[in-house]
Amino acid sequence: MVFYLIVIAVTLAATSLLNIFFNPMHEAWWVYLVATFGAALVCFLLDALVAIIIRKMPEKYFQKDKGIFHTSEKELRFYRAIGVQKWKDYIPELGGFTNFHKDKVLNPFDNEYIAHFILEARYGIAIHIYSVPASFLVILLDYRMYMGQSNLFLTIALPIAFVNAILIVLPAFILKYNLPRLLRIYEGNLKMKEKNRT
Repeated sequence: MVFYLIVIAVTLAATSLLNIFFNPMHEAWWVYLVATFGAALVCFLLDALVAIIIRKMPEKYFQKDKGIFHTSEKELRFYRAIGVQKWKDYIPELGGFTNFHKDKVLNPFDNEYIAHFILEARYGIAIHIYSVPASFLVILLDYRMYMGQSNLFLTIALPIAFVNAILIVLPAFILKYNLPRLLRIYEGNLKMKEKNRT
């Protein structure tokens, strides 16, 4: 969480100060400050809205290992190449909002727990991936750009949306990296259960 707070603070400070210094719209300094923090707040609200909508969706849409929930070998190589295993502990895990943390597998031999873990991971993947394009909707709020009277969408909204998109997609990378292992644990438990029956 500390890493995210630092990145957010640096992004807000750099964006507002650069706009104040270069003054692209010839506005008072506080206009850029308000616009920067306003854009950040809107991005946060868009992320929250996506999360609420997806959490309301039925579980049946998150049951199969396909589409965005499937992690291919090519994807796994990508995640290894960018060092997910090394930096994943610096990324905040927000399972507390759903009362199910996904940073550690606590009961690897309990398939009911593993199945729930997989379901929560898929919900998380969907939330984080679909929040990426939603982040850039903040650009549309610069209504004066439609009249050619503003470029704040470029100097404030776009940088804020871009950083937000990066921060929001990193947890999806972690979840997708871990999902194949969860599926192997689940299948292994099923085989062990079947073996014990015979």
